[in-house]
Amino acid sequence: MCPRAAHAPCGCVQVLAERQQMIELDGRRNMNREALGALRRIERQGAEVAAASKHWICLGDVFVKRPHAATRAMLEEDQRRLDAEVGALHESVKQKTSVLCELDPSMCGASRP
Repeated sequence: MCPRAAHAPCGCVQVLAERQQMIELDGRRNMNREALGALRRIERQGAEVAAASKHWICLGDVFVKRPHAATRAMLEEDQRRLDAEVGALHESVKQKTSVLCELDPSMCGASRP
């Protein structure tokens, strides 16, 4: 066994923690996608209807009523940020999993020589 293999348990925990974080962020991303879809349905009713409407949004533990355009802009920005975070976590998990596979090929289904 290689001396670096002692770090494998710590690496496994990090990978599992990052995968859990990805799942949580993906759930938020899906909620944003649903909210953006609802806003698009309102926009299909007409520009005047969309411009006149205000929406309740939750910011932490506070609810705020915001205009349609501001709500959409905020959700789109949040969606871009979530996409970037999930992408970065995905790359990190791939890299850490690759390192773990180098340390112990049996973890990735490869047979040992």
